[in-house]
Amino acid sequence: MTESSTISTRHASLRIARRLAPSQALAVFGSSIDLTLTGIVGHHLAPTDALATLPFSLIAVGALSSTFVVSRTIGRFGYRKTFVLFSGAAIASGLISALAVQWGSFWLLCAGTFLIGLYGAATGYYRYAAADTAQGARAAAVTTVLAGGLVAALIGPFLATWTADLLPVTYVASYVLVAVFGVIAALWNAMLPAELGRMTTGPAVGSGGRSRRVLWRQPILLAGVLTTAFAAVAMNAMMTAGPIAGMAMGHSEAAAAFAVQLHMVGMFAPGFFVARIIDRIGERAITSIGIVLILVSGAVAAFSTAEWAFFTAMLTIGVGWNLTFSGGSALITSTYRAEERGRVQPIAETITGSFQVIGSLGAGAMASVAGWQLLGLGVVAACFLVALATAKLRRRADPSPARAGTSDVTP
Repeated sequence: MTESSTISTRHASLRIARRLAPSQALAVFGSSIDLTLTGIVGHHLAPTDALATLPFSLIAVGALSSTFVVSRTIGRFGYRKTFVLFSGAAIASGLISALAVQWGSFWLLCAGTFLIGLYGAATGYYRYAAADTAQGARAAAVTTVLAGGLVAALIGPFLATWTADLLPVTYVASYVLVAVFGVIAALWNAMLPAELGRMTTGPAVGSGGRSRRVLWRQPILLAGVLTTAFAAVAMNAMMTAGPIAGMAMGHSEAAAAFAVQLHMVGMFAPGFFVARIIDRIGERAITSIGIVLILVSGAVAAFSTAEWAFFTAMLTIGVGWNLTFSGGSALITSTYRAEERGRVQPIAETITGSFQVIGSLGAGAMASVAGWQLLGLGVVAACFLVALATAKLRRRADPSPARAGTSDVTP
């Protein structure tokens, strides 16, 4: 195959991923506003300090509780209709959260953030839809979709603070903007390619595929889920605790919001270059680099509470999450055939979502100076454990069997 034909084939295989990148961007626009403000707003509205991080944590709880519902909806109606339907959760979330701030209702804010979690559960399937249509470029498809969130990650947090005082009650307009982006997402997703409307997570006609027991004994699948779950718990814990811990360290609300902005940039900026190199250096290398960066983030958080260290930790955990999550997701999508999606995707998402919840809820106890440093040490220790576990899974993996429709990768 000539170089030009290879480029042409690669371009064609990423066509759906490029259409899903704007969907990802719209999702990040909405979620970045929540991520920037919810910790701060929750701190102001919570009846006690112990509940301050609950609204933030309920984002992950909402995503976890709806993962199988999203999968079943995809199985019945296809990716496109499901993505449109769950965009409605973003619309409802923005409006309810705006009312919560207007009325000063902490529990209504909790309801609003729970609903944005439902939207997040559906948007988590963007990368699967892209990978399932990528024809041998799964890893690049995943990172291309994630890269779509970069512009939103850059602009979204600034929109959150810029619109904060457009209405008499601070932050009401910011949450209304979440609903606006939900409307735009619904309209865009309705125009996604028809083939996404036909693709489901259900079994293909006449082909049952392998059982869950067989699929979930694959070391590569286990390694992929382990690394994505680890990335989720480390990132969510530091992101949830970060804004409140930053203020406890003596940093301003503006500094805490800026730290979240840096974090969001770190989460999505790597997609532009990772998509170009991941097929060349492999999922294992990308995942390993990500784990090292997460380790650096934890070490910096444990080492110092100075502003530079706070910013560095928040940025680095974002970059580390992107690389680890991209590599792990690519490993997951390499282990199943089309008719087996429903036996892998929802379970993998549930496991990852469970760790997101653990990270978010556990971060409530870490939203202090001592807690932030202890969290950093915990992240460092977890990095070593994950590295050892993935090395063990790699030794178990047999590199010889060909997996239908996949490249031969090892964790």
